[in-house]
Amino acid sequence: MYIDVSLMVEDGMVHYPKDPEVIIKQFSSIKNGDAANNTHLSFGTHTGTHIDAPRHFYEDGIGIDKIKLETLTGECSVIEVPEKYEAITEDFLKMQNINNGGRILFKTKNSKIISRDKSFHEDYVYVASDAAKYMVEKGIILVGVDYLSVEGYGKGHETHRTLLGAGVVIIESLYLEQVEPGNYKLIAFPIKIKDSDGAPARVILEK
Repeated sequence: MYIDVSLMVEDGMVHYPKDPEVIIKQFSSIKNGDAANNTHLSFGTHTGTHIDAPRHFYEDGIGIDKIKLETLTGECSVIEVPEKYEAITEDFLKMQNINNGGRILFKTKNSKIISRDKSFHEDYVYVASDAAKYMVEKGIILVGVDYLSVEGYGKGHETHRTLLGAGVVIIESLYLEQVEPGNYKLIAFPIKIKDSDGAPARVILEK
């Protein structure tokens, strides 16, 4: 069974503050007498469900086109975070069964709003910097979250820099509301944009 955990990219969808808004417009249409339907897309590389490359926070970091496909596909664990948590912390992670070298997707209360609300919520659940350091120590190779950023809003960039600096791939804006916690096969392929800091992706779980 395949589960699509990607957001639908659509005109006017929620985006991170100061990022480009999402604009999707037809510039030719059959109903208007044109020979074919054709659409213009305008949005940032961190739109909808997307993958961050090290280049996002490191000038000399690799771009999205250089991330190994072996990292983007393979076994992963979906960990459910109880609603009482405002952040994913090291203490929380130490209560989980985290495998060295694994991939982790965090299902939080964010998933209840990310697909429905076009307004940006500043109080989303995020990955605290101590949790990021702990996952690096455990050899985690990929981390996924269910809101627009792995980092807390207005809390600096330590989480991003810790993960990306260690080569940990970050997937943001997953939609996990209907996904049960447990083990899956992850398939996550971004658009192949040369030297890009990130790119939208189609992300699938196989049970």
